[in-house]
Amino acid sequence: MLINDLQEALVNNINHRIDIGFLTYNKDHILIKYLDKDGVVGLVPSPGSHMVSMDMAGEEYWQYNYSITMRTKSRAEAHNKLFELSQYLQLLNQTKDLNSKNGSWTFDEIDVPNEPAEIQEDIQGTVTYSMDVAVFIYKQKGVF
Repeated sequence: MLINDLQEALVNNINHRIDIGFLTYNKDHILIKYLDKDGVVGLVPSPGSHMVSMDMAGEEYWQYNYSITMRTKSRAEAHNKLFELSQYLQLLNQTKDLNSKNGSWTFDEIDVPNEPAEIQEDIQGTVTYSMDVAVFIYKQKGVF
């Protein structure tokens, strides 16, 4: 399935960079899940993914939206981790180092439209930070 393949490719790419020590603030793997405990960074789909255009040959250009979130008591840690991820994701626009495992899509670009922002704080002082990411890909008509 295309959506899962794209999300997994993005997370696997980031986690590979973490494993080789490319990132400074992110030492633990990014997970494909909603927040369930403090200190974990999660990448999940966001509403609004859609086909942007289609050419005469039936190749579709899609935008898939994701949210990268983290819950913690340390605002600095959350901001640093998510900001570093935003910088790395924008680097993918030059390297084009994001590939489909099953060949169902071709990466074009990533847009990080906002910097990490605090979106919630509970009464114990735990904050949730979030950052939006839009991934643009090409896929053949009829591929899900």
